[in-house]
Amino acid sequence: MKSRNWIIGLLLAVVLLLGGVASVIIYVDPYFHYHGPQANLYYELNNERSQNDGIIRHFKYDGMIIGTSMAENFKTSEAEELWGGTFIKVPFAGGTFKEQNDNIAKAIKCNPDLKVVIRTLDYAYFMDDADKVRDDLGDYPEYLYDNNPFNDVNYIFNKDIFYKICLPMLDDARHGKAAGITSFDDYANWMDGKEFGPEAALLGRTEYKAPEKVQPFVDEVKEMVKANITQNVTDLAKANPDIDFYYYVTPYSVAWWGSQKELGVMDRWFAVEQYAIELMLECDNIHLYSFNNEFDVTSNLDNYNDECHHGDWINSQILGWLYSGTDQLTKENYKDYLAIECDFYRNFDYEGLL
Repeated sequence: MKSRNWIIGLLLAVVLLLGGVASVIIYVDPYFHYHGPQANLYYELNNERSQNDGIIRHFKYDGMIIGTSMAENFKTSEAEELWGGTFIKVPFAGGTFKEQNDNIAKAIKCNPDLKVVIRTLDYAYFMDDADKVRDDLGDYPEYLYDNNPFNDVNYIFNKDIFYKICLPMLDDARHGKAAGITSFDDYANWMDGKEFGPEAALLGRTEYKAPEKVQPFVDEVKEMVKANITQNVTDLAKANPDIDFYYYVTPYSVAWWGSQKELGVMDRWFAVEQYAIELMLECDNIHLYSFNNEFDVTSNLDNYNDECHHGDWINSQILGWLYSGTDQLTKENYKDYLAIECDFYRNFDYEGLL
């Protein structure tokens, strides 16, 4: 009898302990899985793939900025000054077209007030498989994204979340730390400590070689582009004609173009871009832009941290261009844009960068 009572008591203690841990995590909810921020706590935004889903589902907004690391330096305050309303920023570093599109679709489903979506279209991802999701960025917290309440045990009984996040947040509140949340201007911004300029952008390159082989735009590639753009860009826009989608092709530096020329894929990229543009221009509510012909930006390596990533001052400029209509692509002008782009990057003096 004593052993039985001891076991029952032990089980009861374990249940109470686990219930207490779960209650704290559910109350604080640092990943916004169940609700938005508590009014008496301060929340650090520092984990995109764990927090973005909750931000999308539980915050109030009518505009959103989404994209890869190319979007991390945007400031929602600047978007709000231009478009008005309230914006969130939910970047996914390295996120594929599918990952971005799935989260836009979730935002539309969860928030009927959504009116404006600003999104990067990373040049390097046009030829991805339509269903590609990055599997090289660590374990993906699927339990935060699905509707299965049973796998929430990975969240509500997570000792690291309990000890390293929730308890310190409660302790901060007990000691009078002001409630609030990291601003979306600062969230995911990677500018601190980064170096910009030719040395950073060229990554130690000492020469540009002639391509060993030129890669053509074959039917297999065309079908991949069509599947990727249709599934992850145009279908959602066509299904939501009342939402304005401001999409733009990310302006990589001339150093990136030099690398593509060396690899023999430059002309393939031009063909891929043209085909993708033609698919997207079928949607009246996709306001499509490309800043590859802003040569003062792309040929000035002082704007870049590597071949692709530009500083936040370019993000600010891009918001202004999107709002004003600068460099918008239309059925009437996109071929002229492509001709100018091709001529510039084909004939650029890449050796002069070294």
